[in-house]
Amino acid sequence: MIDTILAATESVKTFTRVSIFGILVFLCFGFIVALVIIGLVRLVKFLGTANKEMKLTRMEMGKLAEEVQIIRRKLENHTKNDGAAEP
Repeated sequence: MIDTILAATESVKTFTRVSIFGILVFLCFGFIVALVIIGLVRLVKFLGTANKEMKLTRMEMGKLAEEVQIIRRKLENHTKNDGAAEP
């Protein structure tokens, strides 16, 4: 009788260990799947706004190039004025 009870408890312990391990594996798998889904959503959002970001970057580069040209002209005018005053 006691042997039967001990055998039953042993099988319950084994079942509990296996079920806990199964739950942990399932949770890890779910976490990995969630990370993949989050990554895909972020990639789709990035690809959707990539053209807009590229246009904005080009506009900013154009503004910077324009400012550089203005500064160069000012420097050229300044150096011409300094050169004319020396002789």
